[in-house]
Amino acid sequence: MSTGRWLRFGLCLAAVAALLLLVVAARPAAASSGGIARWAQLAGDGIAPNDIAGPDDDPVVSFTTPGTVSPNCNDGTDIHYGVGDMVLYWAKFECWLPWFDAEGSGLPAGTDINALHDECGPTEPRCDLYFVFAKAQRVPDVGRVQPHDIVGAQWVEGTQDIADNFWLVFDGSDVGLTTASERIDALFLFDEDRPPAYAHCAELGLGSTVGNYRVRDQWGNWLTGGGEDILGFCASSLGPDTAGYWFVYHDGSAEGMPRQALIGLAREEGNKAIGRFNFLTKGPFQVDQADGGAGDVFEFSTYNDSIYRGPLLRFAEDTGAAGVPDSIHIYYFD
Repeated sequence: MSTGRWLRFGLCLAAVAALLLLVVAARPAAASSGGIARWAQLAGDGIAPNDIAGPDDDPVVSFTTPGTVSPNCNDGTDIHYGVGDMVLYWAKFECWLPWFDAEGSGLPAGTDINALHDECGPTEPRCDLYFVFAKAQRVPDVGRVQPHDIVGAQWVEGTQDIADNFWLVFDGSDVGLTTASERIDALFLFDEDRPPAYAHCAELGLGSTVGNYRVRDQWGNWLTGGGEDILGFCASSLGPDTAGYWFVYHDGSAEGMPRQALIGLAREEGNKAIGRFNFLTKGPFQVDQADGGAGDVFEFSTYNDSIYRGPLLRFAEDTGAAGVPDSIHIYYFD
């Protein structure tokens, strides 16, 4: 290789290194024990990455309206939550835990979570929480954010449900999300085992919008669709200077999903789970082998003839909650 080609190769490596630094620079350093410490109190049976959603799993949710769940795993009392809070259902003992207190963590009154993702599993060295809010608001350490943005925070070790160290993860306006219908209402962020076609992405996420969207793909062409689709985003950088490209991960309209129906998203980790995801809907959902409604957890799987089925989890019946969840993350257990 000529000297000039070696020089260009070295510059490319330097650019890649700088890019990776840009991706992770905004995220605070990991807490001392992360999810390992938080789940020590739960003594669960361990994550089963290729399990199927069901009543034996532990969902983290936020609800459409304020309400109460019980019993509290800690003391048997009621847990009162708002639309900006998160609670976890501990299926093994049929009880609940406060998971995130919005006002206690410094967010303004009236905060409403529109989408969430939780990175605080029992083997996680970190305990990070990710949110999209239903309307524009101020966030500590970040400033004003829009309902097209993703914000991260860290659980404060030693507390029940307090988070701090907020940071801007994803600026939707940088990559085409600007209209009211392009607000994010479902979210999943890959930690590992990404689909092979997207292994090159510095970070990879999935999401859905409230309504119709119009964004650019890898080649600069327009992608259009609605809130029944799941979009993927392959990030080359994140934070205040978000960049990357969009792709359609799941075309809900082609599969028969009602328009704008999908509002919550969960997915197992692991390569064997690449073709499968779980989701919530706004209302009645009768497609393929699925027959349920709001608050039910459904599945789409390429391993089951690429059809919808469920509910695999009926929230009211299986957890006893009177409220209807509109955002979800599931810890899958055997």
